[in-house]
Amino acid sequence: MKPWHVLLAVAVLGLSGCQAAPAGGPSGGAPASTPAATTGPRVTSPPATTGAQPASAPPLSEVRVGVLNSGADVPFLLAQERGYLREQGIEMTTQVFNGAGQMIAPLGADQLDIGGGAPGPGLFNAIQRGVNVRIVADRVRMVPGSRFNCLMVRKALLDSGEVQSFADFRGRTFAENVPAVATTYAFERALQGAGLSLQDVNVTVLAFPDMLAAYANGAIDVAFVVEPFVTLAEERGVAQCWRPTGDLVPDFQLAVVLYGPSFAEQRPELARRFMVAYLRAARDYVRAFFGDGEGRDAILQLMAELTGSRDTALLARQAALWLNPDGAVNKASLVDMQRWYRERGDLAAEADLDRAVDMSYVDYALSQLGPYRQP
Repeated sequence: MKPWHVLLAVAVLGLSGCQAAPAGGPSGGAPASTPAATTGPRVTSPPATTGAQPASAPPLSEVRVGVLNSGADVPFLLAQERGYLREQGIEMTTQVFNGAGQMIAPLGADQLDIGGGAPGPGLFNAIQRGVNVRIVADRVRMVPGSRFNCLMVRKALLDSGEVQSFADFRGRTFAENVPAVATTYAFERALQGAGLSLQDVNVTVLAFPDMLAAYANGAIDVAFVVEPFVTLAEERGVAQCWRPTGDLVPDFQLAVVLYGPSFAEQRPELARRFMVAYLRAARDYVRAFFGDGEGRDAILQLMAELTGSRDTALLARQAALWLNPDGAVNKASLVDMQRWYRERGDLAAEADLDRAVDMSYVDYALSQLGPYRQP
């Protein structure tokens, strides 16, 4: 059994203490671990003949990775599945978390090497307090044309013409999947362009699966929704993708890959090699869903195993998330998001993102792989 096949629930996009991962996250607060297999001392018989013996392969180095059981975790698992990590001398073990914010303390305490998810107050506060967590690569980017994450409006309001612009959300009910999720930043910025603020709408918190019924019975009017619920809401006729998040805020940095301080500082060569494997897998994903389709069916099967979904046809219909195949992070997006959290009072001070965003690992990987070229 592969190490990740014990990961069952679908978490939020990713995505997080900010953006939740697709399909309703794993239950329970404590992380579940999938440790490397150990069976006690291995006993071998002496060789029957003398002479030169084949050199044994060096032992693999364990790297502990936090996952959300979301589609954004696929590159990690592809890197393991396709042997890219093994080629770099790495064996990955995983721990499941409910959101990126839960990974910050284990990363800072050297209980976890790598994490990933949406940047939120927990990450920014930790960096500001001196916890040297590194933002090292893109994980999910909202680019124009991508519909993986959408601002969806109740279809009856669109059909009637009651909602035609952001000004029409005054007095309407806006749902967040978790409080102060990162996508609310995009909504409030758009409201401000129409002379409104969050104080002009009713804000409620509702998990993604519950939003479908809430749209149907008129309990909510607008929300950022992630796949597969974007597809399900449209197929059921209860809501429509009114503004893809990537069209609303182009190149919005929805989620990032994180390195813990001990991993980055004490095992820098291993950290660089991990990034080579990660970018190879990320490129396989981008090729499958945004290129010539090579390997798409195999990746869909991996996604089904990861999320516990039995509806592979739905996975095939839904929009794919996008990540940068060259790994670069949109730091300007992170800076603006952090400023928004500061304005809300969620941060006492702003972290130095010039220090926290460290592209040296991606630079090393690109020196080995070269820039991505679309097949």
